[in-house]
Amino acid sequence: MDLWMMKKYIKQLVIVLSSSLMLTGCASVEPNSELGRDIDFNGSDCISIRTIRDYTPLDRSTLLMEGSGKRNYLVTLVSPSMELRSSFRLSFSSRDDWLCPFGGDRIIFGGISPDYGTIRGISRVTPEQADELLIRYGIKEPEEQQDAVPPELKGADVEELGQIG
Repeated sequence: MDLWMMKKYIKQLVIVLSSSLMLTGCASVEPNSELGRDIDFNGSDCISIRTIRDYTPLDRSTLLMEGSGKRNYLVTLVSPSMELRSSFRLSFSSRDDWLCPFGGDRIIFGGISPDYGTIRGISRVTPEQADELLIRYGIKEPEEQQDAVPPELKGADVEELGQIG
């Protein structure tokens, strides 16, 4: 292979790689999700098991938990679970009274055939972020923003036309 052909292939390879990088960078941007950029899906927060009040499955590997004081936590699992969305209760496997993403803590889904999920991350989220997550995953409908009251218009002059006939 001569030098000219080698340069041509290297140039094509550089173009393909740089185009791929640009496309993957563009695909991950969500312009309307200002709050979503602040949400840490792999957080290292812990929840006291005794304070967990409610939960909402968002998909097969993500759920939103409510703790005491209306504190919300985003919990992500290492792998998806088919039982997460259909489970009617949760229990926990932990070495102490805290549910954490380290130490092998697990959530046990009590459905028809119990399953468990190892925790990847727990992040505390604000009420606004919790609402955004519920909307993003299709659990809650976005609130419709009311249009501003249209400005009052001054009366228009009417010009009368002659009869057609």
